[in-house]
Amino acid sequence: MNITIEKYHPKNAIAWNAFIRQSCNGTFLLDRNFMDYHQDRFKDASLMIYQDAILVACVPGNSVGEQFYSHLGLTYGGIFMKSDISKEFMKRILTELIFYLKFNYLAVQFRWQPQIYNQHHVDTLDYFNFLDFNTFQSLNNLHVDLKADINISSKKTRGYRNGKFEKMRLEVNNDFKTFFDKILIPQLSARHQASPVHTIAEIELLSSRFPDQIKQFMVFEEKEPLAGVIFFKKGQIIKSQYAAATIEGMNKSALDYLYIEATKDFKDQNCYFIDYGHVNENDGTINRGLQRFKEELGAINQPVYRSQWNKV
Repeated sequence: MNITIEKYHPKNAIAWNAFIRQSCNGTFLLDRNFMDYHQDRFKDASLMIYQDAILVACVPGNSVGEQFYSHLGLTYGGIFMKSDISKEFMKRILTELIFYLKFNYLAVQFRWQPQIYNQHHVDTLDYFNFLDFNTFQSLNNLHVDLKADINISSKKTRGYRNGKFEKMRLEVNNDFKTFFDKILIPQLSARHQASPVHTIAEIELLSSRFPDQIKQFMVFEEKEPLAGVIFFKKGQIIKSQYAAATIEGMNKSALDYLYIEATKDFKDQNCYFIDYGHVNENDGTINRGLQRFKEELGAINQPVYRSQWNKV
């Protein structure tokens, strides 16, 4: 049984997408119709791994000079395989992949998935570290387990008790322009001197390609928008991708109302987790206020790792 590794080519898009859908840990973020929306910004270096002529793994990646990343344009990268392969065969695949990367690049970096997406291959990181990689960053990633009792703080629910939420209305829509222009862009600029990763045109394009996976929730009081969250639905896991509130929305705790109502909705849909993302700043320090906000919504921490190898 020979294992071969080939660079991804656009002619293989159908095979790639079909494999990602069948893999144990793939999500629509790895679909080429999602990945390739920003192909002008990243030099694709994705890999397809075969056993004889059968595709057994996909590795999303981009390159910068002589460095390989999986993947700078995505929330996470890693290795995407089927769940029915044995641990020994998985190690063979990883050994061949690592040999390939070390032979072709001077440096390699992986941004691994949170474990809630990747229960079948939790040994991957340990095996990479065994073969000369090192963990250079550990992020505090928070998620809500929708299959368990959710411990939401009374601070978040008091709007129901004091009447603050009575006039609020939750709406699921695709009016991305209103959310971006009136809420998200002004708040990111004022609070973080930042802008959204996606433009309005990009999120509208992605929503048209993945209407069942990209959902925008907005809170209104009468006709006035107070807050919004864009969720990415990755199978039975929901990712909070963008979240913001106006100043009035913050004063009225509109995001608390939105998240609590959305959590009820996703739980009713038999989803497994809500991934709230990590709470680390660019320098690795923890944003304690953001961590507290997510914990009060019932989120718990599970570390997410990034590992690297550099040729000496």
